[in-house]
Amino acid sequence: MVDAEIVVDKLRYINEYTNDLKQMRGMSKAEYVDDLIVQRAVERTFMNLIQSCIDLAQHIRASEGLSPSGTAKNEIASLGNAGILSPDVQEQMEEAVGFRNVLAHRYGDVNHDVVYDVLHDDLHWFDQFQQETAQWFQQRN
Repeated sequence: MVDAEIVVDKLRYINEYTNDLKQMRGMSKAEYVDDLIVQRAVERTFMNLIQSCIDLAQHIRASEGLSPSGTAKNEIASLGNAGILSPDVQEQMEEAVGFRNVLAHRYGDVNHDVVYDVLHDDLHWFDQFQQETAQWFQQRN
């Protein structure tokens, strides 16, 4: 059974990290690329945000007996397969898992232009993930 406290906590973290990232927007791409401190703050916040999404997906998948499990992308896919996430949100969140892996494990050099673009263009996907999982949770109770 899904633990309401875990769901609420993870949704709160997702909301907080998304809002933090929204507050970090506003500088030009050139300023961002030149500011190592801001880059590190943005990257770390993205990693925390995406990990919170993965943790929530894992909790729902395990509690509801959904499959598949195994990888972080599979945790997200299980929510899509169960109809909790829309296909577009599932796809974008699976891409976010790959993005988190690049940031966390430093596969090659992080492309700061890409991080800047994600910061400015893609935060709405995290809002949508939060909305869809919260709606599922509310409808279920």
